[in-house]
Amino acid sequence: MQEIEVKVENDHIQRITSAKPLAAISELIWNSYDADAQEVRVVLQEGQLTKLGSIRIVDDGVGIPLEGVESYFQSLGGSWKKQTAKTKNGRVIHGEKGQGRFKAFALGDKVSWQSHNSGKSFSIAGHKSNLKRFSVSDAVASFKTGCTVEIDDVPRDFEIWAEHGFADQIRDVFALQLYEDPNFRIIYDGLEIDARQAIREVTPYPIDAFMEDGRYFDAKLEIIEWKKKVDRKLMLCLPGRFSFHSMVPGIHARGFEFTAYLSADHFQTLVDDNTEGLVELDPPSVALIESAKAKLREHFRGREAERSRGKIQEWKEARIYPYEGRTSDPIEINERQVFDVVALNLADYSPDFEKAPVKQQKLILQLVKAAIETGPGALPSILEKVVDLPKDKQEELAELLRKTSLTAVINAAKAVTDRLEFLRALQILVFDPSSKRQLLERSQLHRIVAQETWIFGEQFNLMNDDEDLTAVLRSHIGLIGDDRDDLAPSAPVLDADGKAAIVDLMLSCRIPTATDEERKHLIVELKRPSQSINEDVIAQIKKYAKAVALDDRFKHSNVEWDFVAVSNRLTRDAELEARQSGKPHGLVFELDVPKIRVWTKTWGEIIQEAEGRLTFYKRRLGYQANDKEALRYLRAINADYLSEEVKERIAAFDEEESQPA
Repeated sequence: MQEIEVKVENDHIQRITSAKPLAAISELIWNSYDADAQEVRVVLQEGQLTKLGSIRIVDDGVGIPLEGVESYFQSLGGSWKKQTAKTKNGRVIHGEKGQGRFKAFALGDKVSWQSHNSGKSFSIAGHKSNLKRFSVSDAVASFKTGCTVEIDDVPRDFEIWAEHGFADQIRDVFALQLYEDPNFRIIYDGLEIDARQAIREVTPYPIDAFMEDGRYFDAKLEIIEWKKKVDRKLMLCLPGRFSFHSMVPGIHARGFEFTAYLSADHFQTLVDDNTEGLVELDPPSVALIESAKAKLREHFRGREAERSRGKIQEWKEARIYPYEGRTSDPIEINERQVFDVVALNLADYSPDFEKAPVKQQKLILQLVKAAIETGPGALPSILEKVVDLPKDKQEELAELLRKTSLTAVINAAKAVTDRLEFLRALQILVFDPSSKRQLLERSQLHRIVAQETWIFGEQFNLMNDDEDLTAVLRSHIGLIGDDRDDLAPSAPVLDADGKAAIVDLMLSCRIPTATDEERKHLIVELKRPSQSINEDVIAQIKKYAKAVALDDRFKHSNVEWDFVAVSNRLTRDAELEARQSGKPHGLVFELDVPKIRVWTKTWGEIIQEAEGRLTFYKRRLGYQANDKEALRYLRAINADYLSEEVKERIAAFDEEESQPA
């Protein structure tokens, strides 16, 4: 019998023996791995008073040599591993400091090592009550190899059984070794750790970090992608992939199960200084971790794109993908991208979707496409009523769509292209000889323009449509927020000739000022394209302006009024009146108090100004409206407003497309 006394302070040993169960058991398995063991068994046995009575770690490695046992147990921090990079069989060792044998006492009060090495068998035993003294038995002949660590007097029922998921935690620590070394197996609590068959792929990346003081640190990131569900982790490792700290990776990687391992020489310096517990506060370590997270995001963005292409190709081959061929239309390109995001998430979130018949899958994808085209607000009801997606997944997918910037791009781009198509359609209506001849002022042109008042300026809102001046007064009073009784329109508003007057459109907007209390009203008088603006039309619009100017109920210092008559052209006499010296072209009448202006404008000027406001977006989108899409847009507004000639042209376009190629 031999006694070994550890030459280190007791408080240093006490700190090591307070390790968590995962760290303690992992360290003992690492010792077996470094001893070139091919198989390590962790056996948990029930006790008499507690469920967990003892823990045994059995391996078939080279064991502990008798001649080295004294140095192996006598000093802490002087392990042979400090001078050895690889084992005899070529395994990279984990490089710890001889702490494994002491971490065993974190699991039980009594620990013994039964070693079989070089034809000799002996045991080493220690007790937590005296961690500075170990006893070594006399050696006996043995033909076995390996080592058994037995931990008894377990103080409490650690939740380390396989049924607690502890085997999965062990798998995470040793996944890379189990994956790359077919001659290494771990059987934990009767369950063989499944790594080689469960791993889909391992991808390594070099990682570096530059500090502000000029220092440079490098590391290696290895990403394991699993075939089954795991708890995602970023494991920090010493050289040799010995993990000493785990953390959540802090990235989104939808549909991927992974564990990442970051190994760095710098981490070894922390362990050597006993500061590894502060790794998340250490600036170089933080820099390496952030670089690793950035690489993780980049990696899974690529994997997401790769997987998405595969799934979409699968849908195309099954003829259920709702888009055909390629497109150069930037709006449809964006729509397809949003569709792909939503549909792929749907496939991930709903197992019933993948199990559904092909026809049902096709219908669901068509509905998702329709929802995206009409606006994302329609999507939740489809997810609930058609796909039967759980409520939490509906909300998760809806939130994803709200966060998708492409949705905003589509909505904005649709608005711009709709406006470009409307302007092209308006040109056809008012300039095409056959169309402008048939176009009616009130029942057609007026009704179309009333739905697209943005052509007079995006800042305006429609207040009155085909109503008299008395209704205009009511709107005016409501907008300025003046509730005085003397302003109430008890008597009708009449024009300068004392007659009732019907205005086509009244628009209004706030004028951006410090007080935000000033307003501008716009009164629009529409004339059909075949009727030119003459002196009678100008006189008519002036009467409206004078009616407002002469009625005290309209007076307000913070309101400006613009009256405009619109048609295709002006007569010669009207054109002369629109070219008054010192005034902008088209201004035919102006008052200072109240601020009133009367204008004449052609449809050409209105369309040109509106197109000018859209020029930037038009160029960015690379979109050119054509007659076919423009007229179809008009039909989408309301086909009843179109002349027979325009309806015939749209029908011709439809028939042309229906013909076989």
